[in-house]
Amino acid sequence: MSLYKIILIDFQFSDSPKQKLRPALILSKRDIHEDVIAAAISSKINKARQTGDVFISSNDDDFKLTGLKASSIIRLNKLTTVNSKRISGELGVLPHSYETAIKRQLREIFSI
Repeated sequence: MSLYKIILIDFQFSDSPKQKLRPALILSKRDIHEDVIAAAISSKINKARQTGDVFISSNDDDFKLTGLKASSIIRLNKLTTVNSKRISGELGVLPHSYETAIKRQLREIFSI
């Protein structure tokens, strides 16, 4: 599994025991326990943007590479650790053109 793949996982909500199958962006390599760190992806783009959000437009030429159905926001402030066995599927990959924005927002969130 390479960096910046877009996958489907059961994402746990931080304020409830509920989970929802949703797309997520893999941000790390697998560790020795087969775990990866992933960020939630939401198609609810009307919410106020916050630090850590990276907008992916369905109008971009390489949007089809993502496997997403609609314009979405990668929420880098909504992270989870998931075992690779819990990945329900792969949708696509994040186009290279978003990598700089991802790295910039991660530095902002973690103050690095």
